[in-house]
Amino acid sequence: MGILVRMETQPQIIARIRQDLPNILASWGEERRETGGDESSGRMVGLMEELIGVFAGFLESPRGVESFSRGGEIRSLVARIAAGQHDLGRDAVGVIEDFSVLRRCVWNSVERGVDFAGMPGEDVAAFFVKLIQASDWVTEHGLEAFEATARQEMEQALGRAAATDLVTGLPDRDQLNRLLLPAAVREHEAFSVVVFDVVNFTEIVAEGKLGRAREVLGRLAEATRDAAPEDAVCARFGDDEVCAILPGSTAEDAYQLAKLVSSRLREGPDGFDLDAGVAEYPAHGADAGHLMAETLKALKMAKRVGGGGIVVAH
Repeated sequence: MGILVRMETQPQIIARIRQDLPNILASWGEERRETGGDESSGRMVGLMEELIGVFAGFLESPRGVESFSRGGEIRSLVARIAAGQHDLGRDAVGVIEDFSVLRRCVWNSVERGVDFAGMPGEDVAAFFVKLIQASDWVTEHGLEAFEATARQEMEQALGRAAATDLVTGLPDRDQLNRLLLPAAVREHEAFSVVVFDVVNFTEIVAEGKLGRAREVLGRLAEATRDAAPEDAVCARFGDDEVCAILPGSTAEDAYQLAKLVSSRLREGPDGFDLDAGVAEYPAHGADAGHLMAETLKALKMAKRVGGGGIVVAH
């Protein structure tokens, strides 16, 4: 036969928790070595303060732990705590210890400040049971959120590594075609695209000048990033091609950008020539595929003309 306990907690217990909140946080911070001295630590102390407030609200209510989630609000708080724990370098054991130490600090505060001797036994039991229930719930869901945060960061890191060109540091062609260009079509009413191609790049590689080839590509990527507007998106489009998406720009704007990049890279004894193709959305293509096809058609025409030309799609 189970023991029935009241679901409400005596008001003096709740009052003690709220009154002693600074000391509870200080005790937790001292034990967990989070004094709030840096931004991440201070943020975590603030999140624990929010969590104690949630604990207090739950303890004074008649609700059971099955309704603790409160429409996702507490889950959101737990997710923010998990992100903070990840930023602080916690592992799973550290996550568990954060919550168990907080529960102990709350209990110790109440034990010091409330006279249990003059309180019915079932009221003390109600407080203790609900505190454990809330702490266990937060620990369980906090671990889930922490593991999800760590997994997401790992997947993002792997995705960045797989989708980033090692020579230029730019997104690769797959990411451009699959994500970046379709996103530009969705998010912008108009934009232009320019694709640069290094003249005689095949000959450089064929002669075994791989260091020179990498240098040329790196300089092209850097010059394109430097000349493009802040909101532009650049990517390595092919072996010797770099592409720039220019939100809010016309084909004429892209043409002028291409002239600027070409002139900068042509200068000096180590200079080299570029061909470039330009197209504008939606004037030259109503979707990502057609727009890029027109851009490449213009680039092909520029290469056919030779001499480092720039051609705008018709």
